[in-house]
Amino acid sequence: MRGLILALVLTLVGSQHLNYQPDFSENKVYTFNYETMLLSGLPEKGLARAGIRIKSKVEISGIEPKLCLIRIHSIEAAEYNGVWPTSPFSRSLKLTQALTGLLSIPVKFEYSNGHVGNIMAPDSVSDDGLNIYRGIMNVLELSIKKMQNSYSLHEAGIGGICNTTYAIQENKRANLVYVTKSKDLNSCEKKVQVVTGSAYTHPCKTCQQRNKNSQATATYNYKIKYARSEAVIIQADVEEIHQFAPFNEITGGNAIVEARQRLALTDVQKQRAEVPPKEYQNRGSLQYQFGSELLQLPVHLFKIKDVESQIEESLQELVEVTSDQLPSDAPAKALKLLHLFRAANEENYESVWKQFSSRPAYRRHILDIIPAVASHRALRFLRHKMERQELTNWEVTQAVLVALHSSTPTQDVMEEATLIVKKHCPRSTSVLGKVCHLSYASLCHKQCSSSDSCSECLQLLHGFAGEALSKSSTEEISLALKALGNVGHPASIKHIKKFLPGYATGASDLPLRVHATAVMALKNIGLKDPKMVQAITLEIFLNHKIHSRIRMLAAVVLLETKPGLPIVMTLADAVLKEPSMQVASFIYSHLRALGRSTAPDLQVMASACRMAIRALSPKFDRSGYQFSKVFRFSIFKDFLMSGLAAKYLVLNNAGTLIPTVAMSQLRTHFLGRVADPWEVGITVEGLQEIFAKGYSPERDWETDYDFKKILKTLSDWKAFSSDKPFASGYLKMFGQEFFFGGLDKNAIQNALQAWYGSDEKIPSLRRIISSLQSGVGRQWTKALLSSEIRRIVPTCTGFPTETSFYYSSITKVAGNVQAQITPSPKSDFRLTELLNANIRLRSKLSLSMAKEMTFVMGINTRTVQAGLEAHTKMNGRVPVNVVATIQMREKNVKIEMPPCKDETNIISIRSKTFAVTRNIGDLTASKMTAVLLPEAVPDIMKTSFNSDSASDETDNIRDRQSAADVSSGNLFSSGHSSSRKEPFVQSVCFNASTFGIQVCIEKKSVHAAFIKNVPLYYLVGEHALKVSFKPVYTEAPVEKIQVTIQAGDQAPTKMVRLVTFEDPETQASSRKEAIKKVKKILGDTDDQRTRKYRSSSSASSASGSAESTKSSPSSSDSDDRASQGGTQINLKTRQSKAKEKKFYPFGDSGSSSSSGSSSSSSSKSSRSGSSSDSSSSSSGSSSGSSSSKGSSSSSKGSSSSSKSSSSSSKSSSSNSKSSSSSSKSSSSSSSSSKASGIKHKAKKQSKTTSFPLTSAAEGERSVREQKPKTQSSSRSSSSESSGASHRHSKSDKRAETKHIKSQVNSGSGQDISTEWDIHLPKVYSLRFRSAHIHWHPDHKGSSSSSSSSSESGSSQRNSSSSSSSSSSSYHHGENSAHNSRRSKRVSIHHHRHGSSLTHERSFLGDVIPPGITIVAQAVRSDNRNQGYQATAYVRSDAAKVDVQLVVVQLAETNWKACADAVILPLKAQARLRWGKECRDYRIAAVATTGQLARKPAAQLKVQWEKLPSWIKKTSSVFVQYVPGAALVLGFSEIHQRNPSHEFVVRAAATSPRTIDTVIKAPEVTLYCQGFRLPFTLPLGPSSAYETRDITAWNLFPEIASQIAQEDQSTCEIRERDFKTFDHVSHSYSFNKSCNLVVVQDCTEHPKFIITTRKVDPQSFSREVHINTTSANITICPASNSSLLVACNEERVLSYSGGSEYEKDNVKIYKNGATVTVEVPALGLKKVTFDGVNLKVTVASWMRGKTCGVCGNNDREKANELLMPNHRLAHSCSAFVHSWVLLEETCSGGCKLQRSYVKLNRNPTIDGEESTCYSVDPVLKCIKDCTPIEKASVKVGFHCFPKETAVSLLEWQKSSDKKSAFEDVVESVDADIDCTCTGGCS
Repeated sequence: MRGLILALVLTLVGSQHLNYQPDFSENKVYTFNYETMLLSGLPEKGLARAGIRIKSKVEISGIEPKLCLIRIHSIEAAEYNGVWPTSPFSRSLKLTQALTGLLSIPVKFEYSNGHVGNIMAPDSVSDDGLNIYRGIMNVLELSIKKMQNSYSLHEAGIGGICNTTYAIQENKRANLVYVTKSKDLNSCEKKVQVVTGSAYTHPCKTCQQRNKNSQATATYNYKIKYARSEAVIIQADVEEIHQFAPFNEITGGNAIVEARQRLALTDVQKQRAEVPPKEYQNRGSLQYQFGSELLQLPVHLFKIKDVESQIEESLQELVEVTSDQLPSDAPAKALKLLHLFRAANEENYESVWKQFSSRPAYRRHILDIIPAVASHRALRFLRHKMERQELTNWEVTQAVLVALHSSTPTQDVMEEATLIVKKHCPRSTSVLGKVCHLSYASLCHKQCSSSDSCSECLQLLHGFAGEALSKSSTEEISLALKALGNVGHPASIKHIKKFLPGYATGASDLPLRVHATAVMALKNIGLKDPKMVQAITLEIFLNHKIHSRIRMLAAVVLLETKPGLPIVMTLADAVLKEPSMQVASFIYSHLRALGRSTAPDLQVMASACRMAIRALSPKFDRSGYQFSKVFRFSIFKDFLMSGLAAKYLVLNNAGTLIPTVAMSQLRTHFLGRVADPWEVGITVEGLQEIFAKGYSPERDWETDYDFKKILKTLSDWKAFSSDKPFASGYLKMFGQEFFFGGLDKNAIQNALQAWYGSDEKIPSLRRIISSLQSGVGRQWTKALLSSEIRRIVPTCTGFPTETSFYYSSITKVAGNVQAQITPSPKSDFRLTELLNANIRLRSKLSLSMAKEMTFVMGINTRTVQAGLEAHTKMNGRVPVNVVATIQMREKNVKIEMPPCKDETNIISIRSKTFAVTRNIGDLTASKMTAVLLPEAVPDIMKTSFNSDSASDETDNIRDRQSAADVSSGNLFSSGHSSSRKEPFVQSVCFNASTFGIQVCIEKKSVHAAFIKNVPLYYLVGEHALKVSFKPVYTEAPVEKIQVTIQAGDQAPTKMVRLVTFEDPETQASSRKEAIKKVKKILGDTDDQRTRKYRSSSSASSASGSAESTKSSPSSSDSDDRASQGGTQINLKTRQSKAKEKKFYPFGDSGSSSSSGSSSSSSSKSSRSGSSSDSSSSSSGSSSGSSSSKGSSSSSKGSSSSSKSSSSSSKSSSSNSKSSSSSSKSSSSSSSSSKASGIKHKAKKQSKTTSFPLTSAAEGERSVREQKPKTQSSSRSSSSESSGASHRHSKSDKRAETKHIKSQVNSGSGQDISTEWDIHLPKVYSLRFRSAHIHWHPDHKGSSSSSSSSSESGSSQRNSSSSSSSSSSSYHHGENSAHNSRRSKRVSIHHHRHGSSLTHERSFLGDVIPPGITIVAQAVRSDNRNQGYQATAYVRSDAAKVDVQLVVVQLAETNWKACADAVILPLKAQARLRWGKECRDYRIAAVATTGQLARKPAAQLKVQWEKLPSWIKKTSSVFVQYVPGAALVLGFSEIHQRNPSHEFVVRAAATSPRTIDTVIKAPEVTLYCQGFRLPFTLPLGPSSAYETRDITAWNLFPEIASQIAQEDQSTCEIRERDFKTFDHVSHSYSFNKSCNLVVVQDCTEHPKFIITTRKVDPQSFSREVHINTTSANITICPASNSSLLVACNEERVLSYSGGSEYEKDNVKIYKNGATVTVEVPALGLKKVTFDGVNLKVTVASWMRGKTCGVCGNNDREKANELLMPNHRLAHSCSAFVHSWVLLEETCSGGCKLQRSYVKLNRNPTIDGEESTCYSVDPVLKCIKDCTPIEKASVKVGFHCFPKETAVSLLEWQKSSDKKSAFEDVVESVDADIDCTCTGGCS
């Protein structure tokens, strides 16, 4: 027993050390050395940091049990601002003094068992000082547990109750305990922090789980000495780190705030501490209390002595700096003024207002700054001003908007805001009322988000909604609903339901706009209560009775709540059963778009959407532009943890050309939050009709024709919902609706009246014109704090660390405008008269902007600021100083501007990151150090390698390298570069010395990415971009810049310089003569060498052709002689034809018009810039390395292509016979060429019958079996008349047929065809076949298709649009050296007619005057012409439009720029050339329609020759990004050796929604098969373009007309069937004597109704009645099979009269036996009737507004059988019967009536035998008549239990049948013809 007791005692003694908690004994003073340090910056060394360090003595005394006194003295403060870690701390005496003042009074605190309790201090101790005390007490907080060495718990601290882990170790010998405490500051209960400015964003929980943007942790190390009686902390070390990662925390980089504390015990003395005789108050617990940092802006620190005088001084300074140009520091001055106003009280506000409110500039700034103060004092001040009516409505609107959106919703703020709304916000829908209520709702949203108590503001808004509903005010209801939508609180759901269809009894009677607004109000609520919103919106969507637009909007809101897979699949299932194609298309495209999203928070829903899309039919994807769609683009980058999504929604009702609703939304993911920065929506109803008809005054709808009487005979006819002209829009920012507005019919009519009518009724227009004539001078300045986002958290030191972002701007518009109008406007002036007036407008305007964005991270208190600051400043200035004279009648515009005299910065952006320290004691010692110093950035390009054995040679190399660096300058500079003066600066200037101006772009970038390659480090450093205008000093100063535009007949009179082109041959003639004389003096030269030089020069000048390296190097002497002989003949031919040539500056090569002229002639070298006009040059080459004479071909025997043949086509070698035969004649006729083409083609077909795919890709895939390095072909190259360079296609295209080997065994012809069979053609290897048919005035009978096949080595010129027939021939010749191998060649000959479109195009200026002349001239003091002149010439006829534009310098130079284009029905061509006589540079483009593998296709081909270097540099940079962009878009890449100066894009339509695309660039080919289009292609049969006259003036109107015609609809009524507007055919007709409604206007006020009836039961003839509000027209058959037409009971189109009648917008005419009626003003485009068949075409704006047998014309085929009561008929016969017009008496021949019928059986419904009655009436014979013909119709029946059933008579009188549901559908007999007795017989 004694052993057991001893063991227990030892155990107890051994564990007693864990029971000791640190404590402070009574009457003892513990003295500590205390040091704390706080540093902000980037974690890497070598970058600047900022912070503070405080050293002091801390005395803690036990004054009572569990009560201590803490005193801080001997404070020594130091600041750190420099490169870490080399820079030292610098002592700050002023900061020491400031902190000593803060901490001069000791503080009491409760302390027991290691826990700090309440803290007591006098009121004179500030919150800032008390928080520093808390920082020390936080070190003393310890929770040591018994019997555990490691444990976790939640422990209170300065930052809240946080998760804490303890690890305890003991040194028993030294009686020491080592405690390590780690805190996770991210997972804290009651976390102490302040976050402002982000209430309009919502968290992305998935993003925050993947990435932590802000993290913090703290580690505490204690050394505790214990004894029997007490435990004392000997030393404590604390390290706390706050990390901020704006991007991905792993790969994005981060900034840190590092806090350290050290508390070391130095002395313990037994004495009683002195307690100051002050009254100590309880000031809270250990948790941090926010104080001055909330009022202290982190970017300003200054002493506030006399706040009112400082406000006046700062306001004066701000007005002065904004009076002229805005300096870059203007936003900072506005922020300083804002800070002063925040420190002021209401008396200061009143004093400043009284002093400055009468001065406009000061008043504007006061009303800009005070609302941004965002306090209850500012709101109270504004409320008092409203009460006294000292502010205008516009000022109140701006002030309330900014104040309510900026304010933090404290209790005081909410009280003031509520008073403003109740007393000063009108309930009307004025601008002030809208802004006031919406802004108040946004403030309420912030209150509901930050606290649960927001019932008062909700009650106010709910009451407003109830009042609006009771008054049935549509506008007020919309405002109330939008306000509830801004709040977004679930408590509002029950109030919103009152306005939703299907939830409230009276809701269905509300306008459609109210329903839409109510649905959209649920959007923000869905963020807080998604389940409830999902239930409501899903129910609305599934209800087919609700309007399709409301259902689509409900689906939008539903998908915003991120539903799961079950709801998404429910949507998909509903789409499969959806009768409306509009809704189905919308949901399908929305699900597909969301399925492609990559945002983390949408991944679950995106997966569900992808599943739903697989379940849906792809037919929904084929719907065209007429159907509702959702387009969405999104991108999310993981390394940035940021994303962007843009969504565009189009909601269409009836498939109209203009969508009904269009909405655009932008969404961002950043910093773990989601924001919707921008959303805009536009709703348009009925505007298409107004714009189609123009302005028409209101008129009475009562007309001679009684539509209502007619419509009564239809069963329960209902008009469609009122479609009043209306346009509305709304703007949302960050999910909050800022403003909405609309234009009703009256406003639209007023706008049209302002244009068409006189301005007497619109005095505002008169005032505007009068003020413009007298001159208007205005200056407007707006200061705005757009963003203030702050996050403040405490650190262990007691100082707060803040991460904040500020965005402030000042915008200024100043200037004056004066107009002189001649003749002066009279009293009855109309705006249209301006089109005939002369206007002189003098304007001097200046738009200036100064914006500053500031990011701050570090300490921010009223005493000290230390941390990182990133400043981005942007300055923009756009000066406008213009005098414009506009003479509308003369078609003349003259603009004058002053020259550039001083450097003007248009835009300047500067961004720099600093380490900043400021203290309130010594503001002059504030220090800002660049985080990254430029000298710290290494330049690896200038760093030399140093070796121990470095020699003098190495040093010389290094010196030369550095010299080269200095001399090379900047690669990106085209002007003076400043890179030699300052590193990291790149500048480029674009000089326009003609006008004395140059545009300079300068950029600078120094960043820290060399330390760590992460996104954040790219931002840290210094960046600058500046765009400026600078003057260029010329020999004579420029007085002004003048631009004159003259169109019409007077265009030639404004030409300053006559446009002429000089023939290059006449230019070169004198030079030739000189060369001949020199040759005679020097003697004869080697003719052979000269010819060789000329030939090679001509070939080498071809663009991008290096064929000489591929041709055989060893040709026989006989081949050389043959080639030389051919050259001699060609030279002679050219000399003999030289006199017949004519110069064509806009032609291809200036050859003669004869198509038979020789094409084989040499061309001169074009190095001098003016090439000869020779068409082509041919040089012979051998077919083998050791070929014989027989197998070689001379140049004169090459293929006989004429000069008009394609310039880059290859001529293949032919045999000797064809060579000699073709050399006999110097010209080959077109017919012989065509014949040879046919012969070659036939030969080719016979050779390629085993090639099943060759015909589809004839030229592209022609097989070329070639021996390596022995290829030879006769090449033909052409020199442009404009060109200084020649183009030559490459003959070797091995890359295109990589799978075909270049060496094939004997018998390779069959082998190759077999090999081709097993390879399917790739889309990039298919040949494009042009569909263009050329127009030849001289050869009307001949036309041939053009082939354009650059891939096969034959490339037609882009400038050419002539027809050319391609023929291919295979020549199999045995080679003497390699007789076992065969060579198969393809020769393609391009032939052109002499009258080709561009070949001989003369300069139109020689034939016609210019259509427009533009002269831009710099008026100099010496009156010399300086500038440019542009003249445009247009000539059009039935076949083509020819356009030419020539730009010349006004000075007498030969520089010109020429642009010409030819527009044909199926082809368009354009060229741009410039340089000397338009010959130096050339770019040409051809756009053609045609076929690609028998699919409709289009091709764009761009070719160029020599280009300026800057274009090459720019394009090379651009090309680098093309493969990456193509890969993103889904293109595949294949490397091919395409022509080096050619770019081809081909697109072939494989379906209405997909195209195959091929892009051929010089080095690469990109292709994509099945590329999806967002619209449907019109692949139907096209109209006959050949018969239509196309001119330059009707080209675009024709396109617009074609679109409008496509949007029109036609209905056809035939004898036994009919086809509705929506192209649904039905085989049924009603040929009896009752009138049938064919089509009618089904709106509230019908404008027309068309009926038809059978005249004679024995014949097919019928009569048609067209009744409109303006005329009643009857067309009936006559006895002689002709048609009689009567208008308003007056016969028209009689035999003696004319064949056309027109009156009051009604046009009637005959064409043969067909009568046509047109009433376009009422929507009837055309009604045609030939006695049997009736066709009705209505305008596009009548979509969805018609009814009758022709349907409702809404592109929906599911609702075609719509009866007059808006129910769908169950059969076609029931549908037709419902539109039969009955008569009151039988005298008219219609003997039918409508009756409800009883079902002739008793079905069992719900287990009971029932009696059933029809829901819709059935046609029956009238009284005293019996049916002689019946037809079966399907109708619905409503059933009653048999015992309680009503009688048929009671059912007919009952009103319940209108809303009764159908229990069964049965077929019954309807009477359609009757025989009668009595009065109707």
